[in-house]
Amino acid sequence: MRYRIEYADGRCCNYANGRNDLLEWLKLLRDEKITDIRKVYKSGATDSVMETYKSYLNK
Repeated sequence: MRYRIEYADGRCCNYANGRNDLLEWLKLLRDEKITDIRKVYKSGATDSVMETYKSYLNK
């Protein structure tokens, strides 16, 4: 599963391949204000999973 991490008021984003990669990106982007984390499906559709990973943003 791919994830898109949006930060800097939507001007920048990074992609993570899987949950472990996503958690590593969240550690690296600790000083950035992350505006949304979206799960990207193979069809191109996305769903916000920000609430699921919100606890990892405050660490």
